[in-house]
Amino acid sequence: MESLDSEEIATIEPAQPSIHIHEFSAQLQDSAVYFQVLQLCDSFLIWIGSAPNMNDLSMAMCTKFDQLPAVAHLLGDSSNMVSSSLAQKLAKKTGKQVFVSYNLPEDSQLLPLVERRILEEMRIQPDKF
Repeated sequence: MESLDSEEIATIEPAQPSIHIHEFSAQLQDSAVYFQVLQLCDSFLIWIGSAPNMNDLSMAMCTKFDQLPAVAHLLGDSSNMVSSSLAQKLAKKTGKQVFVSYNLPEDSQLLPLVERRILEEMRIQPDKF
């Protein structure tokens, strides 16, 4: 085992954060919808909800085997395909691994508004995804 000479001094340098958080919201169908993006290395997680809970999570990523990204439902009711579908669309658009936690009631009129708001934010601030 090597020991440090009394003249050698170890230096510690702070690491750059590897997770960045971006938050935005929208008023959709008379209710506040909140979005939180955790930007990771070559991937991101987007949480969507109106209350602080995480009852659903899906992941999608592009592969060389299919034009559609592979998708897996990781948490929650697997018969609810909203988060899986949204993760697949976002993975195809970004080419990244995408995790989606969709914590809103199933509503066929709300979902397109949520998607439009995410795409708008991606256009305005692409470096956050």
